[in-house]
Amino acid sequence: MPSTGSAERPTGGPGGPSSVRSIYLPLLYLGLGVAAALVWQHTGALAGLRSWHHEMITGAAPAPNQYRPLTPWLAEILWRLMPGAGVTTAYFLLRAVVTGATLMVFHRYLRVWFSPAAAAAGTLCLAAIIPYTQQRVVQESDPINLLVFVAAFWAIAVRKDRLLLPLVLVGTLNREAAALIPAVYLVARWGELPAGRLATRTAALTAAWGIVYGGLLWGYGLREYYCPTVMFFVNVGSWKPTAYLVVLFGVMWVLAFRAGGDAPRFLRRALWLVIPYAALHYVLARVEEVRLFLPFAPVVIPLAWWTLFPEARRRET
Repeated sequence: MPSTGSAERPTGGPGGPSSVRSIYLPLLYLGLGVAAALVWQHTGALAGLRSWHHEMITGAAPAPNQYRPLTPWLAEILWRLMPGAGVTTAYFLLRAVVTGATLMVFHRYLRVWFSPAAAAAGTLCLAAIIPYTQQRVVQESDPINLLVFVAAFWAIAVRKDRLLLPLVLVGTLNREAAALIPAVYLVARWGELPAGRLATRTAALTAAWGIVYGGLLWGYGLREYYCPTVMFFVNVGSWKPTAYLVVLFGVMWVLAFRAGGDAPRFLRRALWLVIPYAALHYVLARVEEVRLFLPFAPVVIPLAWWTLFPEARRRET
């Protein structure tokens, strides 16, 4: 009997939407990773990259850079595997691949709460933000730092808590900012786990961070900082640092804080961590370097999407 209605398109199978997503979305995100690396190639402080890399590999860099050895050593390995290529090429490839991987994980993370289209839109939003954070400073630990945080938030969202320990260990080798992960875990699981178990797990994550970072301090020794350690008056003495921070997520800052009580609880709790985090960075860092606030992308973007696109929420959320 002939059909009187329009037939539904299949959602899977060869050539179907699911198949297209599984093939082309990773290529799209990898391409965006390459694009971000190309922007870095035009805006980064490449003139000083080789000398910076040499200092990091030989253990002669000042604090806090010397305590962030993972990225330089990965670049060193890549460089040695590519005879004839320059160290800039190694950092370019590392940044492109890691950024592409970050976008893939971020898409999977957003799929916990949103439709495929909304997850892709949120991932493209992050891809658009990343080049804005690539300012003329030699801080090559940023891509892996963001990947670690996106992976940690995904692990918490899907309740794969065992992944957090290796993420803290690896993340701390790359940058001390991984200390934020135990705090996120604490607020995420508060009230869900027995107090004793939560305290033990949070303490274990904090201890992992402390052991790695303490080992780096012990191994390399205490170093002088390459910049002033107190930056408060620099940050509040001009409108630019705060303006740059506001522009980082723009209206999404407001949308995130406006997310209702039905928004994912651990994201609502994690959002409030931005206040002590920002206060610390206003004192000890250059807020104008907004790359420092990228670890909150896994909080701000999904909460903003929750407010903007309620129809895109997954039904089981």
